Amino acid sequence: MDPNVPRVKDFNKEYLNNIKKSDLKNGPPPAHIEFDLHGSCSRRCAFCPRVDEKKWANLDEQFEETLYLKIIYELRDAWDYSGRISWSGYSEPTMHQDIFKLIKLTKKHLPNCTLDIVSNGDFLDNQVIQNLYDSGLDHLRVSIYTNDKTTQKFKKIREDLKISPEIFFIRERNKGRKNEFGLNLNNRAGAVNLKKIGIKREETFPIKRKCNYPLFKIFVNYNGDYQICSNDWNKKKIIGNAKKQKINDVWFSNEFSTIRKNLMKENRNIDPCKTCDVKGDLNGEEFFAAWKETYRI
Repeated sequence: MDPNVPRVKDFNKEYLNNIKKSDLKNGPPPAHIEFDLHGSCSRRCAFCPRVDEKKWANLDEQFEETLYLKIIYELRDAWDYSGRISWSGYSEPTMHQDIFKLIKLTKKHLPNCTLDIVSNGDFLDNQVIQNLYDSGLDHLRVSIYTNDKTTQKFKKIREDLKISPEIFFIRERNKGRKNEFGLNLNNRAGAVNLKKIGIKREETFPIKRKCNYPLFKIFVNYNGDYQICSNDWNKKKIIGNAKKQKINDVWFSNEFSTIRKNLMKENRNIDPCKTCDVKGDLNGEEFFAAWKETYRI
């Protein structure tokens, strides 16, 4: 099993337990906000939509600080946010030229949140990693897409810097097709043809299965677009934009609520869910129960 599953489960449960009942009248705030910081990645992985350079060109564009701070202020003012903020998405987050500054600003205004980076490690060395933690990063997750030599390199860095494996995760993703790269692979809402990389699944779409992701998570593109799910690489469902709307208004919007209700009823016949095979019910049961009470369904 992907180690992300129990980790997310534990975090979500603790986060929801710490929210006052009086703050749940409209439904629970998101436990996880994922930011896509940059328009580029340094890799073209077989299981990732970025393998297609025509559809996913590398763009020298990044999240603007003023827009980013607008969202951070809204999280502070609306929820005194204490959930998880991660930098991952459709790019390599350490390519953002002000990544250390963004970490510092986030921790300054949201001191109780948990800050995560998911990186392919291409731009990480001892000094960069130390600077990340010194800036306020809580967790670094390095995904290894090459070989054991790279794994050992990062293990040595972790040892040299005396950083606990509990906050510096080294995730081997080079295990080959039989192990699905050490991931719970999905087709990224139809953006990836898994058969091309040797993974055969017999699915009839839309799948009749719950998905809890939009119940506890919201995704933010570097241009400010809000999405219901980070798996929507084709960006079929833009739910709002940070330049025009507050994040709490988007989260509690009628459109977002309609999507949640459909997914809670195992109805994936909506974009982008109608072509998605993600096992979106492995986490989020506590949020399912909370939203069920809110919607009275």
